[in-house]
Amino acid sequence: MKDSVKQTREQLNKAKKEAISKAAMSLLIEGGGENLSMRKVAELAGISLGNLQYHYKTKEDLLTALLNGFLDQYLNENWLQTSSKQVPNDEQLERMFWDILTHDSFDDCSIVFKELWALAQRNEEIENALMSYYKKTHSFLCDTIGQLHEPMDDHKISRVVDVLIPFFEGYCITKKALSSDPAQLARDLSRITNSYLREEINDNSK
Repeated sequence: MKDSVKQTREQLNKAKKEAISKAAMSLLIEGGGENLSMRKVAELAGISLGNLQYHYKTKEDLLTALLNGFLDQYLNENWLQTSSKQVPNDEQLERMFWDILTHDSFDDCSIVFKELWALAQRNEEIENALMSYYKKTHSFLCDTIGQLHEPMDDHKISRVVDVLIPFFEGYCITKKALSSDPAQLARDLSRITNSYLREEINDNSK
């Protein structure tokens, strides 16, 4: 009986947290961080302010949990799943780039990532979450590209990934203004990446 009551309580708390996250993300996307208040989140989630504060004592606590969840979901949906797709090696990079450039989350990212960058300047927990996300993304891309270009200098792979990650984040913000064809961009990125990795580079910048 106690286990059943405990499970029911955990299910209710999980449902409330999901409603809170959905409401907070909706407000964040709609009007940015300035539009997000604890009272607005509680009203949109259909719970009392006190109930919200039971789960998240402050707006900063709520934002940290929200953005951690967003980054984990974004990483899993937009990056990690590409590793399981069965396509020939010579097409995998282009397919992966296409998936990233056309992912549904990009519209949300154009708002959420700007909020993340701003919040990270004054919130250490959010900054740590962002740094963890970048490290995971960097590691995944290095591993994926390395599998397609074996044997390959890890330093060269790391350098090309250093360029790719800021490009993708910038693209989510600039894509509407530039009106670029994502299929062409995916082909160009694949060609540039492959060309760079096959090129003999004689420098000492290691």
